[in-house]
Amino acid sequence: MSFFEDFKKLKQKTVHLGLRGFKNIGCEYNDYLYFSKICYMCMHGDYFEHCMYCVQGKKCKYCGDCYVCDLCELCYECVNCDECYNGVWLQDCRRVSDSLFCYDCIGCSNCFGCAGLRQQQYTLFNKKLSEEEYASGVAEWKAKGMDAIWAEFEKTKESVPHQHMMNYRIEDSTGDHLKNAQRCVSCFDADGIQDCGYIYHHYNVYGERTVDTWDVVSNVDLEQCYQCIQVGKGYNCSFGYYCEVVRDCDYCFQVFNSKNCFGCIGVNHGEYMILNKKYSPEDYEKKKAEIIEQMKKDGEWGKWPLGEGEKFDTD
Repeated sequence: MSFFEDFKKLKQKTVHLGLRGFKNIGCEYNDYLYFSKICYMCMHGDYFEHCMYCVQGKKCKYCGDCYVCDLCELCYECVNCDECYNGVWLQDCRRVSDSLFCYDCIGCSNCFGCAGLRQQQYTLFNKKLSEEEYASGVAEWKAKGMDAIWAEFEKTKESVPHQHMMNYRIEDSTGDHLKNAQRCVSCFDADGIQDCGYIYHHYNVYGERTVDTWDVVSNVDLEQCYQCIQVGKGYNCSFGYYCEVVRDCDYCFQVFNSKNCFGCIGVNHGEYMILNKKYSPEDYEKKKAEIIEQMKKDGEWGKWPLGEGEKFDTD
């Protein structure tokens, strides 16, 4: 029997977590949510408070229906926004407050239907107004209804140049929606990465930077990792799915607070284990080397242990 067959057999007989999360309070109907309070139907977030229907982000409060937003408060239907307050229908905005229907605005407040603005206030569809004129104009447009507002907003967006990438504080890096990145290749929706490549949806919770990591999706705080999904605080790990605080672990699923594990599933505080069986350090290294050699012969080494169309969270 090959290693992948043994792994699948172990996976089928091991209890899986139904919902994934850590240190949450009042967050019964969420998944992949961590360090959060009083949230409903949120996913892939950290340090959310009083949020609902939010996906991907960190440190948001009183937000609803937001996607990839960080450090936002009292926001609704916002996408790829940072440090925004009391915003509705914002996209690719940073430090914007008390505004509606804005795209690619930075450091603005009291803007409505605007695009491509920097450090502006009381602006209606990119036209500067007095405070009184702005309030009156917003009231008039709200009375016209959503269809009219969207049509005028789209005209405003088309009238200004668009950035080809929405990046912030990057150096020698390629990708989109990057923040604080150095020497990275084809990374997207990532914050705090260095010498990494092919990363999607990544930020840091335990530290400040992820380094030397490639081909990963939806992780936090990694170093020298490869082909990982939903791994938090991992070092020198590969082909891991939903693991937390792991070191020197390969081909592991739902493994926590562990190190030197190979092909393990549902393990907490494990060490020197292969397919959930405990070994001495010397026997572990010997057995692991034998398995890897056989995996290379079987064409399994360097591939995910899943059949075609199979998902980790199913049999």
